[in-house]
Amino acid sequence: MSDETPAWRPTVWMRSLLATTPAPWPLGRSIRSAVTIASPVLIGALTDHAVVGMWISMGTLLLSAGEHALPYRARFRQVTVSAPMVAAACFLGALSSAPHVVMIIVMAAVAGTSGVLSGYSGVLSIATMQAVVIAAITIGVPAARPYWEPAVLFIAGAALYASALAIEAAVNRLRPQRDSLVSLLLALAAVARAQAAGNTDLAAERSHAINALDAFDQMTIAGRGLAGGPTTRYDRAARVSRAADQLLARLLAYDADRERSAATASRLDDCVNALNHRSRPPARPSDGTLIRLAMLEDAIWGDSPRAVALPPAERVRLTLPGPALLASAGRLSLCTALAYTAYILLPIAHGYWIPLTVALVMKPDLGSVFSRAMLRCLGTVCGAVIAVAVAVLVDGPVVSGLCVALFAACLPWAMARSYLWQALFLTPLVMVLLDMVVPHESVPDISEARVATTVVGGVIVIVAGYLIWPATRHAQMAGPFNDTLAVLGQYAHDVAVDAPADTVSADRRAVYRRLSDARTTLQRTLSEPPPAGAEAWAWIPVISATERVADRVTSAAASLTAPATTPSAAELSALADELTALEHRVSRRDVPHRAPTPPDRADLSPDPAIRELADELAHLRSLIGRDGATRSADSASLT
Repeated sequence: MSDETPAWRPTVWMRSLLATTPAPWPLGRSIRSAVTIASPVLIGALTDHAVVGMWISMGTLLLSAGEHALPYRARFRQVTVSAPMVAAACFLGALSSAPHVVMIIVMAAVAGTSGVLSGYSGVLSIATMQAVVIAAITIGVPAARPYWEPAVLFIAGAALYASALAIEAAVNRLRPQRDSLVSLLLALAAVARAQAAGNTDLAAERSHAINALDAFDQMTIAGRGLAGGPTTRYDRAARVSRAADQLLARLLAYDADRERSAATASRLDDCVNALNHRSRPPARPSDGTLIRLAMLEDAIWGDSPRAVALPPAERVRLTLPGPALLASAGRLSLCTALAYTAYILLPIAHGYWIPLTVALVMKPDLGSVFSRAMLRCLGTVCGAVIAVAVAVLVDGPVVSGLCVALFAACLPWAMARSYLWQALFLTPLVMVLLDMVVPHESVPDISEARVATTVVGGVIVIVAGYLIWPATRHAQMAGPFNDTLAVLGQYAHDVAVDAPADTVSADRRAVYRRLSDARTTLQRTLSEPPPAGAEAWAWIPVISATERVADRVTSAAASLTAPATTPSAAELSALADELTALEHRVSRRDVPHRAPTPPDRADLSPDPAIRELADELAHLRSLIGRDGATRSADSASLT
C-alpha cells in the first residue's frame, strides 16, 4: 500500500457515517416550511376538517423535504414535475382492496420503473420517490378514500407551497450560487490587474482568489452530493471551477503578459456585469485576452467560439438504461415487494411505514443505501423519543400546531446537516401531525409502531438491497475509472491533433463530468462498511491524480500553438497512448495499489506543460500498480 493511501479503520467508518456538514440556518426556507406545513393542519383541526388539512400539509411536507439549496427556477421545476406525478400516485391507493398478490406485483413494478427514471434526472429522482411514498400512504390509510380527494388536496398543497416560494423569490434578492461566482470572477480580475500593474508581490490577491475558488468549489461539491440523480447544473459548476483554477494558474505564472492580463481584467469586469444583470457579456474580443478566459466563459455560458449546435434529434435522444441502473432498479423492486409482503403479513400497526421506509432509503442515487438505512433507524428511534416527550408536555390543537411549525422550521437546516438529522426532526413532525388528525391514538403507540416498522424496513433494505449482492459491497470504481481513462486519452489525442474546438470542448466536459461523478461516489461510499469503505479510501488518491492529469491536458491545450505541427504534439500523442494503455491495467474488481514506475521519456521535453503532464501520468501509473495479484492481496488486507 502507498503511504498516501489512507488506511480504513472502524473509527474512521463511524466518523464518516455520523459526519455532519456545517450549515447556516436557511431563514427563508425555515419560515416557508413552518407556515406551509403547520397552517393547513392547524386550520383544519380548528374547523373540524383535520383530514383535509392533513393532506394539504402532507403535500407541502413532501415538497419541503425534497427541496435543496438550488436556484429558484430549479425549485419551481421540481414542484411542477413532482405535483402531478404524486397526485396521480394517490390513485394507487385502490390497490388496498385488490388481491395481495396484485398489490405486491404492481407496487414492485412501480418502484422498479421509478428506479430507472431516477437515473435520467435529479428532478425525476425526487418526484418518483415522493410518488412511491404517497402511494404507500394512500394504500395504508383508510381515510384516503375516495382517492381523488387526496390527489386534489395534494395539488392544493403544491399550489400553497409554490405561492410561498414565489413570495420568497420576490423578497429575497440573494442568489448564493451567482454571488459566489461573481466573487470568484472579481478575485480573478484583481489578480489580473495586479499582474498588469507589474506588482511583484501577488500574495494578497492570490490568497483572496484561492479562497473565492475554494468557496465556489465547496458549494459545487456540496450541491452535487445532495442532488438526487444526474444534474447538469453542478456538472457545469464543476467545469467553471476547473476553468477558473486554470485561469488563476496562468495569471500567476512568471511569464504572464501584462497587456493580456489587463485585457483579461477588463473582460472579467464585463462578465461580472453580465452576471449581475442576468444577461450575457458582449461579444468576445478576437485577441488580447488569455485563452483560459475563453475556456472559463465557455464553462459559464456554454458558447464556445467555434461551437457547432447539435441537431435537435441528437439533443433530445435518450439512451437506454445501462446494466448498473437496471440492477439498482431491480434491487429497489425486490425490496419493495418484500416490504409490501411484510406490510400484509406482520401484525404491526401502521405497517405501510415499512414500504414507505424502503422508498425513502432504497435510493442509491441519493447516497449510500447502507448508511441511509442505519441513519434512518437511528434518527427514527431518537425522533420517536422526542415525539413522546412532546406528547406528554403539549395539549390542544394550537400548541400541537406550534410544535409542528417548530419541527418544520428546523427541517431545512437538518436536511443540510445530514440524513440522521433529517430523520431526527422528520419523525416527531409526522407523529405530531398524525396525532392532530387521529387524537384518539396515543403518540407512544404511534412511536412504537414507527420504530418497529422503520427497523423492519431498514432490515429489508440492508439484507435484500445490500448484503446479498456482492457487487453492492464494493466501491464499484474500476469500471467507471477505465471509462474515464478512455475519455481522457481521447481528449489528449484530440488536443494533440488540433481537433476542432467543439470536439475538444466536448471531450473536456465529458472528462470532468466523469471525474466529478467519481468524486461524489467516493464521498458517499466512505461511510460504507468494509470492503466498500476501505476500497473508497484506496481510490481517493487515484481519482485525485487523474484529476491532475486532466488539468495538465487542459493546460497543454491552452499552451500549445498549432499543436499538430510541433514536437510537443508528438509527445502529447505518445502520452495519450499511455493513458489509453492504462485503461487495460485495472480489472473490474481491482483495488489500486502503489507500485514503482520508471520515469517517462517525456520528462525531458522542452515544453513545461508536457513535462508536468508526464510527471502526473507517471504518478498515476504508480498508484494503479502493475501486478493484479498484488492488488487483490492488498485489497484483502484492507478489510
